[in-house]
Amino acid sequence: MLNETIYVSGHRHPDSDAICSAIAYANLLNETGKKALACRQGPLNEETKFILKRFGLDNPLLMTDARARLCDIELDIPTTIKTYETVHHAWHLMENTQNRSLFVINDEGKLKGICTTSDLSRFRFHPETDLEQLMKTASLANISRTIGGRIRFEPEHFSFNGQVHVITVDQMADSPYEVRDCVVMMSVGSMRQIDAIREGAKCLVLTMGACATLEVMSEAKRLGCAIIETPESTMHTAAVINESYSVEQIMSCNPITFLDTEYVDDVASKMNHSRVRSYPVLNENGDIVGGVSRYHTRNYRKLQIALVDHSAKNQSMQNIDKGDIVAIIDHHHIGDITTSHPIEYRNHRCGCTCTIVNLLYKEAGLVPSKPMAGIMLSAILSDTLNFKSATTTQEDRDTVQFLAEIAGIKDVNAYAVEMLAASVALKDSTPKDILYRDLKFYDVDRYHIAIGQTNFSHTEEVQSLLPKMKEQVFKEQERQGLDLLVMLFTDVLGNGSYFVYGGSMSYVLQELLETIIDDHSGFDPTIISRKQQLMPKLSELLKQQ
Repeated sequence: MLNETIYVSGHRHPDSDAICSAIAYANLLNETGKKALACRQGPLNEETKFILKRFGLDNPLLMTDARARLCDIELDIPTTIKTYETVHHAWHLMENTQNRSLFVINDEGKLKGICTTSDLSRFRFHPETDLEQLMKTASLANISRTIGGRIRFEPEHFSFNGQVHVITVDQMADSPYEVRDCVVMMSVGSMRQIDAIREGAKCLVLTMGACATLEVMSEAKRLGCAIIETPESTMHTAAVINESYSVEQIMSCNPITFLDTEYVDDVASKMNHSRVRSYPVLNENGDIVGGVSRYHTRNYRKLQIALVDHSAKNQSMQNIDKGDIVAIIDHHHIGDITTSHPIEYRNHRCGCTCTIVNLLYKEAGLVPSKPMAGIMLSAILSDTLNFKSATTTQEDRDTVQFLAEIAGIKDVNAYAVEMLAASVALKDSTPKDILYRDLKFYDVDRYHIAIGQTNFSHTEEVQSLLPKMKEQVFKEQERQGLDLLVMLFTDVLGNGSYFVYGGSMSYVLQELLETIIDDHSGFDPTIISRKQQLMPKLSELLKQQ
């Protein structure tokens, strides 16, 4: 089934705006007749957990790769056959399959092997001695089913030597065949039938609608010879009876299989080392859900992806170029993501992506529900630090006022303080966890830099954390090969930020910050916005070097 879902995702190391704008925009798409699903690229921070819990919403789907998986594309409907069913039946099934492959299963529906046209053809034209070995395994029920007959008598234990003979002479004495332990085919003539039974035939196949007489039945029971009657002609019966053995005898065991969660690109690469036409696709329970061939890996629809709160590759999903970007909703600088066709693109100056998403609701003639209004309001308060950030616009303030009435928030300031306080837990987190809460990477001229940011409410917590955070910054800067790595601890009430930094370009921070604590840390009472305040100043200083 074709995957029509639009996956809406914020940036890596998601903050509240990345999560809330993804949820709200996905909801808007669903409300306007599309199928959308909100996604995240990492764990939620404490603030975002608080917001979603407050408004009764679940975490978005974790999705870190834009490539399609097998479960996302159209596959062949699997054609299955039980291990004990006949090769003759397999030929009939094969005629109606798209991929000329049958997946052989047991009674529980689990895959046991694959039967291809090559398998069937190879054994159809096998040397006679091999055919005898295969036919020795055929059950009486399968022989009867293959020739369209019915069993008149079945001995307690049936077996034969794999040979099948057609008797057309009037007297068994004139037959050139030794019929002991064989399957013997003939039409009318009860004396011939009895003679064949007495000569040791293990199964008598009566064709052309011939019926065994009481005498023939009695002798068959006495000597343990099975009897099958079929209305088909002797010629037809002779043509198909040697396909009475089961597919289990000729199937390819231990086939190459793929899980439906594997990426199509990875599957295509693995297929290059095999010449099989079609491969079974299994779900996590081992059930067959489809068949995949090289055609599918070359002709499939990419995942449709809408990006919110970012438009740069280094902040987006892995392999974002392998997805089909259909929309970008963002309030940051225009990044380096490109598309091959026109898309829905909305970007303008404001403090939060949710401010733009709310505008899209209005343009669609829709009023957000209480939960949607609540999370969008929360994201705006978070991104603007309760309107104290330099990124704040009047549009942000007006949007919060509009959404607060829908969300039932009477005291916006009190709610903002409560919400922002949830984001400042530093004691229970490691320096690495804190650094990666909201870490973004940038290229400025020839310099590669990264800036992380989190909030705090108690100055003593930050000061006690600074020594270990310096060690973590130095370690990550070296591991990532960055020219500069900066970590901001921003006061939750908007009263400035502490800085920890490392890298060969660390010295530029000493020109930027008001207070220098040491060579790798400082404080500035005016900088609380990474985007609007720190990045412009830092970019200008780096370009001058």
